[in-house]
Amino acid sequence: MAYESKTDDAAAETPVFEEVTGQAPRFPLFYNAPRPLEARRHAKTTVAENLDVGFARNANMIPLNIVEFTVAARHYPIVFSSASPFLPVIITGLRSGTNVFMEAGAKRWARGCYIPAYVRRYPFILMENSEQKEFILCADEDSDFLSEEGDRRLFDDNAKPSEVTNQALEYCRAYHAQYEATQRFVVELNERDLLVDNSTEINLADDRKIKMQGYKVIDREKFENLPDEVFLEWRNKNWLPIAYAHMTSLSNWPAILQRASDIAAEVQGAT
Repeated sequence: MAYESKTDDAAAETPVFEEVTGQAPRFPLFYNAPRPLEARRHAKTTVAENLDVGFARNANMIPLNIVEFTVAARHYPIVFSSASPFLPVIITGLRSGTNVFMEAGAKRWARGCYIPAYVRRYPFILMENSEQKEFILCADEDSDFLSEEGDRRLFDDNAKPSEVTNQALEYCRAYHAQYEATQRFVVELNERDLLVDNSTEINLADDRKIKMQGYKVIDREKFENLPDEVFLEWRNKNWLPIAYAHMTSLSNWPAILQRASDIAAEVQGAT
C-alpha cells in the first residue's frame, strides 16, 4: 500500500521551513520518518511515558491552531506565515535554530509557558492514504520516544491497538479538526484582505538591531472598520476573541528578546 508524504497540516508547516531554511521540507517540522502504525511492524514498539521536548529546541516558529490563541497570546507573538495559505505560528526565538522557551541545558519547556498542541502531539501525526483518501495514524520512527523497552506498547498481544495508540489517535483527530477550523478563519481573513506584511525591529543590548520580517498580521484599522454584520457573524463564530488575542500577542516581542538575553547570559556565565 502506497502513502503520500502528505499530512493533515503539511501546508501549515511548509512556510515555516521556507522562512527558516529557504527550502520546502519533505516532511513537517520535527518529523523525519513518519510511518503508518501497523500491528505486524510495531508489535513490540513502545512509546516513552515522560516525553521531553528536546526535539523542539531548534524551532523558532511553531504552528498554532486558533483554539490555542487565547492562552498562547500570554507568552508568544502570534503571526501568520508570509507564504500561502498564511497559517498562524508562534514565535519562539529571534534567530533561526534557537528556541528561547527551552530551558538551558535541559529538555523541558520553560515552566509556566504554554506548550503548543503541535509539540505535544509528537511523535504521532495523521498522514493521508493516497489510495483511499483517508487519514491514518502514523508515528515518527526516527523519534527517541519509540523503542522496544517499557510497557506502553502500541499494540497488545492480540494485535489490537492499545489504549496508548487509541488516545494518540483521538488527540490527532482533534488536532486535525482544530486545524480545519484554523483554515476557515484564515480563508476569511484573506477574503476580507485583512492580512498585511509586517516587520519588527528589536534593539539589542550591544546597540545591534535585529529585524524580524517575512510574516503577516491582521490590519487593525481594516479590522475595526469591518461592517457591523461581519462583527456579528464573527461573534457568533467566536472569532472576535481570536483576532484580539492575535493583536494583543504582538506586545510579546520584548519578552522574546529578554528570554534570549537571559539565555545568552547563562551560557556566558557557564564558560
